[in-house]
Amino acid sequence: MNSDNHKAWKYSYWLDDAHLSQLREEVKDKKIELNCAQYSPCEVLKGDIGYATPNVWPAICLPDATPWYTESRFKGKNIVVSSTALGHPFSSFLETTITPVSFNPPRMPTLKEKKELSENNEYLGCEPSAWREFPEEWSDEMRKGFANMTGNQSMTFEDIRFRWAAVHANFKKPAYRAGDKFLFAPYSIDESRYISTCCVELFNLLDSEEKAFLVRPCIGAVIAEALEEKYYYVVLEKNKTSQQKQK
Repeated sequence: MNSDNHKAWKYSYWLDDAHLSQLREEVKDKKIELNCAQYSPCEVLKGDIGYATPNVWPAICLPDATPWYTESRFKGKNIVVSSTALGHPFSSFLETTITPVSFNPPRMPTLKEKKELSENNEYLGCEPSAWREFPEEWSDEMRKGFANMTGNQSMTFEDIRFRWAAVHANFKKPAYRAGDKFLFAPYSIDESRYISTCCVELFNLLDSEEKAFLVRPCIGAVIAEALEEKYYYVVLEKNKTSQQKQK
């Protein structure tokens, strides 16, 4: 696959209410079904075209995805994902394109290295404070679930959380990158069961200056059957376009 000429699987847009209303009218006139997410933002990845309003984020993603959304520049906006590119007047709102790819990480960090990544100051500067404030009953259930899944009964919630943080940290302050085939994109450095809130990278809540990411789905997106357990090549379209113009 040539990463510069790949055919996108999904196109993601951040629309204000006025443009979302306009889009809804357009698809209605064309008799196209526009799916509305009910419980989680990753539902927008299902079907041909869908959207999630701000009130969807806390439905079941209150302690994890919602802090990232509410502290991002997209707070109050609606995420729209389509299997085909939207035309004018929506094209200027294109944020990312998402495509499943065959990718084998050249190296995965050790637990010690993941811990170090999770403590990186540049990353901690962008991590939402509310993301550390998980309800006790929620974090306890997560700990029990992971302990049963891994057979490690001594596992603590912090053991899980620092791995979640390390994944985001490698996108904010990359230490592990792919080769030039994928524009030297930073990649997810753990398996899906140890990944939380992949929407942060899929929809660029990090407001990154990178040209692309290689993202594995979080466990929630896999359970919801929104994504398969593989890597997705996420192009940050505005960054790629602006860098091309500078050449």
